[in-house]
Amino acid sequence: MRARHHVPPVAAVGLVLLCAAPALSAPPDREIGGSQEGGEVAAHAAAEEVAFDESGNGSGGRLTTTARNWSPPPCWYAPRWTPGELRVTAETGWTADGQSGHAAAAIGWMWNHYDGGDPYTDFNAEEADEGMWWGAVENPSEPDVLERMSCTEIPFWAETGVVPDVENALSPSVLAELAYERIRVPETEVSFSPADLDGQVVNLPTWIWAESGEYDPVAVTASLESWGISATTTATPTALTVEPGTADAETRPASGSCPINGDGSIGAPYGGDEDAVPPCGLTYLRATHGGGNYPLTASITWSITWEGTGDTGGTLPDATFATTHEVQVNEIQSVVRP
Repeated sequence: MRARHHVPPVAAVGLVLLCAAPALSAPPDREIGGSQEGGEVAAHAAAEEVAFDESGNGSGGRLTTTARNWSPPPCWYAPRWTPGELRVTAETGWTADGQSGHAAAAIGWMWNHYDGGDPYTDFNAEEADEGMWWGAVENPSEPDVLERMSCTEIPFWAETGVVPDVENALSPSVLAELAYERIRVPETEVSFSPADLDGQVVNLPTWIWAESGEYDPVAVTASLESWGISATTTATPTALTVEPGTADAETRPASGSCPINGDGSIGAPYGGDEDAVPPCGLTYLRATHGGGNYPLTASITWSITWEGTGDTGGTLPDATFATTHEVQVNEIQSVVRP
């Protein structure tokens, strides 16, 4: 694989206009390599799409990462063009007609870079069976349009099966992040005793639990099949955190974090012993008044790990999925637990 050359400053502005925008405007139904009709190849080849296997995924909501400075890549680089396809793209868009100054210099530099031998000749046509030209792809889930267009590397060559040493080029680690973005987990559904959320009682322990197996690991696999690379990202529940919605409450454990048991259950159901202490629960110390409620939040923390081809793997930031319950707390003289 030949080394890529840095873009000279005189051409930088022109190259952003010539390469970044057109490369991201591919029609959605084109597959890598493209189809030929009448001997012509479409001017913009679509990037090979990442394939996702979600057979081990959940069916609930998407996770929220606990990391403040991490998010899935807003864009990435993927195989896009054969040598012939990139030439057609160049002949369509890289024309010097009516151009001058930096734009003309950029166009000249591009042709010399890909066709004139510095360093490539004929868009690397002699190596057409050995690799592909890679280009930028926007992440449609990224809300910031400027971030989606932040992958501004000009098209670069990569031999088939070789992961390019370019930031955000599809690799097992980048595929793991894209799989993370698609993970779905069960709704945070727990049981209470007393069962009625509008019937909680001051100084009476509220037991919180979930049945076994309700919180099992979920996983998504992302693959770039033509390059033979993939990654499986797994989310494993580790704890239920209970936030009473008021300072006038005590949680059990005191941290408010209830561990996930080995069988996927949380806490334990109330067994009828009024003196028993719930392994997971809380006690409200003050009643709600005037029709008000306490917003009790129950959130599951999920630990994120991944394994990829080439003995790669690691961890990604933990994530949470939360549900808020409106709780009414009463103050009564006698209690009959349901």
